[in-house]
Amino acid sequence: MRSLADAYSAGAAAWAEGPQRIYGTLADLLVASSPIDLRSRRVLDLGTGTGAASRPVVDVGAGVIALDTALGMLQVNRASRPPGVVGDALALPLRPASFDAVVAAFSLNHLGEPVKAVREVARVMRRAGVLLASVYANDDDHPVKRAAEQAMAEWGWQPPEWYPDVKRSMAAWGTVVDVTGTIEQGGLQAESVERREIAFPDLDPEALVGWRLGMAQFAMFAETLDDQQRRAIRVRCRELLGEHPDPLVRRTIFIIARAW
Repeated sequence: MRSLADAYSAGAAAWAEGPQRIYGTLADLLVASSPIDLRSRRVLDLGTGTGAASRPVVDVGAGVIALDTALGMLQVNRASRPPGVVGDALALPLRPASFDAVVAAFSLNHLGEPVKAVREVARVMRRAGVLLASVYANDDDHPVKRAAEQAMAEWGWQPPEWYPDVKRSMAAWGTVVDVTGTIEQGGLQAESVERREIAFPDLDPEALVGWRLGMAQFAMFAETLDDQQRRAIRVRCRELLGEHPDPLVRRTIFIIARAW
């Protein structure tokens, strides 16, 4: 079975062209919510992907180490990014008490053992360190999700074996109550767990389609297609979405937690 990490590696370029436009904005907001000045701090970007959260952390003057399970994600724009390491968020290859802050932008909710993941974050954070994390609320949705899956399925796509597990993992982080419990069971103090709705009114239908077709669940299947077939799927997705879709609003939960 090809793994989730394989899928993200295979789809890294498509991710950078589509989804990162949205994830970059969300990462900017997450980093801006930090209760501590990150300047000159040592920060772990956990589940960095193509570096959406690393950029605003570097911009404020922090020293960043980026970690991801997918090598392909780390290789996107490698020369202009902070040092990166391939690693498992459930068994971080990092020394205890190494970081003043950990940024986890939509990465913890991919993991099947959420409490264990938070314990690993707590282990690598220094005393009084801060976790800045974001996950999706259970009611986060948009019609382009269904349009993309239908367009892909018409060409033979089937959800990868890991996809149902990831959806279950995301649902486990889907409410403020669930998030708060997980954070505290993992040994951190939940300072703020806030549901936020973030609108993207500037995204036209083409950008919405690009976002969704760039997601990892489609990456392995997309590798088997030629350019003409990919264009046909894109056109079909646009047809299914319609000319005047609802504006995108991401329903998220932003987390600020402290080490004891």
